[in-house]
Amino acid sequence: MTNPLIIGIVAIATVIGACGSLYFKKASDRVTKRFFANFLNADLMKGVGLYLISSIIFILALQYEKVSILYPITSLSYIWASLLAIKYLGEKPNTLRWIGIIIVIIGVTFIGMS
Repeated sequence: MTNPLIIGIVAIATVIGACGSLYFKKASDRVTKRFFANFLNADLMKGVGLYLISSIIFILALQYEKVSILYPITSLSYIWASLLAIKYLGEKPNTLRWIGIIIVIIGVTFIGMS
């Protein structure tokens, strides 16, 4: 039986990773061809840090639950990233994207219930 606490923790990790994506988007305007100069880009470093935290949480969660259960949960990051982009970046998803978001939610729900 799946552990709801572990699934919840992984779901939170997907929110953290999605926030990292927003920082990557903000940082993308200031990324330079000079590799080491990018380490001074605060938004890029925030994005990397959030992705790292999200990955560590996922790796730790794998000690307690099957990868076949947890990995599909990570698809929630697509939903969070889309919703955060709508709210903070002003992106406007079309009907197909909304349908895709709904399908992902349904799929993750089925995985969580299995």
